[in-house]
This record gives sequence, structure tokens and C-alpha cells, in this order.
Amino acid sequence: MPFRASGNLMLLATVLLVSANLRPAITVVGPLIERIGSDTGLSPLALGALGSVPIVAFGIISPFVHVLGRRFGLERTIFVSLLLLTGGTLLRSVPGSELMPQAITLYAGTAILSAAIGVGNVLVPAVVKRDFPDKVPFMTGVYTAALVGAAAVFSGGAVPLADALGWELAFAVPAVFALLAAVGWALRKKPAPDPPVTSSPQLVGSGLPTTLWKQPLAWQVTLYFGLQSTLFFTLLTWFPAIQTSLGVDEASAGLWLGLFQAVGVVASLIAGQIMQRTRDQRAISAVTVAFMLVALLGIITAPGLMPLWALCAGTSTGCSLLLALTFISLRAGSPRQVGKLSGMAQGVGYLLAAAGPVLAGALYQVVSSWTPVLWCALALAVAQGVFGHFAGRNVHVE
Repeated sequence: MPFRASGNLMLLATVLLVSANLRPAITVVGPLIERIGSDTGLSPLALGALGSVPIVAFGIISPFVHVLGRRFGLERTIFVSLLLLTGGTLLRSVPGSELMPQAITLYAGTAILSAAIGVGNVLVPAVVKRDFPDKVPFMTGVYTAALVGAAAVFSGGAVPLADALGWELAFAVPAVFALLAAVGWALRKKPAPDPPVTSSPQLVGSGLPTTLWKQPLAWQVTLYFGLQSTLFFTLLTWFPAIQTSLGVDEASAGLWLGLFQAVGVVASLIAGQIMQRTRDQRAISAVTVAFMLVALLGIITAPGLMPLWALCAGTSTGCSLLLALTFISLRAGSPRQVGKLSGMAQGVGYLLAAAGPVLAGALYQVVSSWTPVLWCALALAVAQGVFGHFAGRNVHVE
């Protein structure tokens, strides 16, 4: 879709630059999680908790980001969040000492960078809505592809980076890109002043409205968002460990995790084009869940075909994220409702998803096998399919 002026290209480039920084600092952890546990002595339960920190941060901050955006403006708020992302990423990579155990820097740095990413999760769609009002579906697909693609690159490159630099310095590399994004964002010129509060779907309201909490459709969208997030972040945290327990070497496990995320780029772009042509998304949701069921059953029964299962799982999670974001926009009947439903879905959904990596690590610690974890994930995928069937109907919240 052509843009009429170079100014629009600059706006597009800066949005993509910011979007590309919304996952790498998180996705670099999974391929190195066993190495981290070996060096720090953290248990599988503690490592699962580390994987849940970003999700908890997203859930806590998402409903309140609109307050920051309304008070300080979108540009300034995102710029500061990129600086915080840089600082938190660097703090997480600091080696431990007698005065500051490494576990503290790991958890504190992860919490800071995750809160910063949470700001971007909420405000980037608001920027897209404001700067590209006639290209929202197209731009949503493009910036989602940038987000997933960058995550895949860092997942695939995590082990080689750690082999060359050590895992602490490998953790610090995303900070360089976050700083570059901050510089690029500072140079952009917004096309117009921020719109009034009442016109921005992400910047309205004063919290989560009680009326939404009483509506089954709002809960169906919220639980779909939470379940797809639970599956994604659980796999993101433990997929490499699951593979190595099945005999896959560490480098290949990181590569397949990168493949798992990279295929989501293509899947989300294709699914986005299909969704533009239909008002009912139930069939798309069913196919999306079917890919995840095939992937999980394949890992359990035929682990030798791991690249194929990584492709299936990545196709499912890429489409699931796009569906979750699309449900929020389509099931709300007005821009104001979009903001309210988004706050509910992301706030509750991410807090629900935070339990996934922790419980998976705890279950593995008890039974010393990933097979029960995979069966639990399969049950979650079935539940996601159920809520996707209801959330995919062409209906709206009141």
C-alpha cells in the first residue's frame, strides 16, 4: 500500500523500529535458560518465575498506560519507555557480586524492561490508529510481523551470541537496538498534535469499566487473549528445554525456537489478509488451534520431526496473536469500547498467562518429565479453541 510522502515513510520506519524492540529482550532468554540455571543455581521453578515476570508486568501496567499517554503524550511516553527498556536490559546483564547477587539483577532488570515493553504494547497501536487512520489493518499486520520477526532473529541467535560473548553479554545486545530505536523515535515528527482523549481508543476511560465485566463476550475475548498468551509464553520459556530433554542439542533447540517465531511473521500477514475479507473468524480460529494441537501431539509422539512441529506451533501462535488483537477491535462497537476492552483483555489476559511458565517449571520439577506439561498445554489449546469459537462470532459488546 503506497504512502504519499516521505514523511509517512519516516513515520512507518519509526513505528516498525519500536515494534521490533517489543520482544527481543524477552525472547533471548528461552534458548539460554538452562545455561542460566547452571550458572546461577536457580531451580526450574525459579526460572519459570523469571519467564513469567514480563507477563505479570504486562498485565499490571496495561490498564494504566493510557494515563501516561494522556498526560505526557504518545511520543514522549514511548521515548521514555525505550530508554527504560535500554536501562533494564543492561541491568539484567550485570554479573552478580557479593553486594548484589545475580538473581536480583536478573529479576529487577527483567521487571524494568518488561514494564517498558508493556507501554509499547499499548501505545504503538494508538500511534498506528492516529498516524495511519486509513491503513489500520495493513499496519497492524506489518508491525506485528516486525515484532515477531525481530523476536525470531534474537531467539535463533541467542546461543551463538552466548557462545561468543557469554550469556550475560548476549542478554545486553538488545539494549543496543532499543537505544537506536529511542534515537530514531526522537527524530520523528508527528503529523499532528495528540487527539483529544475522547478520540483515542487507547487513551480513554479511567480504568476497567464494571459494565464489561458483566458481559460474556468481553470475557470470551479476554480468556482467548489470556490462553493464547499462556501457550506462547510457556513455549517461549521452555521449548528449548523440552527439546534438549528429547536429545536435541542446545544450538539446534535455539534455532527451532527461532523458526517457531519466524513462521509467525508469514502466518500473521496471511491471516490478516484473510480476516479483511470476512466478518466471522470462527473458522480461522479453529484452523489456528488445529495447528497447535498437531504440534503438541507431534512433539509428544514424534520428537524427531521437531522442525515440523516448530513450524506448526509458530503458525498457530502467530495467527493467535493477530486474532486476539483483532477480536478486541472487531468485537467492540466504538473506539471508546476498543480502549476499554483492550485494557480488560490485556490486563486480565497477561496476568492469567503469567502462571503458565511458572506452573510448567513446577510440574517438571515434580515429575522430571516434560510430557505432562505438553498434555496440559494441549488442554489449554482446546480451551482456546472453545473461546475462539465464541469470540469469533460477528457480534459486539454492548
